[in-house]
Amino acid sequence: MFFLLARRRPMKPRCRTQSFAAVSSLVVLLGAGCATKHAAAPVPVAAERRVTLEARSTGKAGPADIYPDLSITPGVAASDVTQDNVKTTICVAGFTAPPRRPPSSYTDPLKVKGFDEYGLSDHNKSDYEEDHLISLELGGDPRDPKNLWPEPYKASIPDGGARYKDKVEKYLNGQICHGKMTLADAQKAIVGDWYQVYQSMSKK
Repeated sequence: MFFLLARRRPMKPRCRTQSFAAVSSLVVLLGAGCATKHAAAPVPVAAERRVTLEARSTGKAGPADIYPDLSITPGVAASDVTQDNVKTTICVAGFTAPPRRPPSSYTDPLKVKGFDEYGLSDHNKSDYEEDHLISLELGGDPRDPKNLWPEPYKASIPDGGARYKDKVEKYLNGQICHGKMTLADAQKAIVGDWYQVYQSMSKK
């Protein structure tokens, strides 16, 4: 059994601007070994890294792997979508379509970069959606890298992948457009704990 380890240059610590959150966390995923007669032993996780991984889901309704690392992807709102203009922006059919939604030629390189930033062992691009933490339907910035991260389609829980977050985005958009929630509150909800919102939604 052997492991392939990515070589990295030592990096100087740097501060990150956090637009919507101040939670510092780091995703640590286990490397996969080659097939043998015995199950591969997990790669030990350093104590300090285990703390940051666990902190990622502290106080959240779901497990850590369904949330972004908020020190990398804090979420960024678009400056041209405000509470005053939601009826002519996010509540209009087609508003989030291209050219507002960036093409894969822009998001794919960010997705690949995110594999390293998030320490993901699975580098198959088709297994992830380069997702906007604050979705375009909720007035998220289309191109800011701090609003995009490689969200897996399949998670450690059946209803925790990217397609389920999409349901929450649609629901919150409806809440805004029907005057039941403010734009700011919807953005805070999606960043704070989208899965908690999902659990509160009617599944009919």
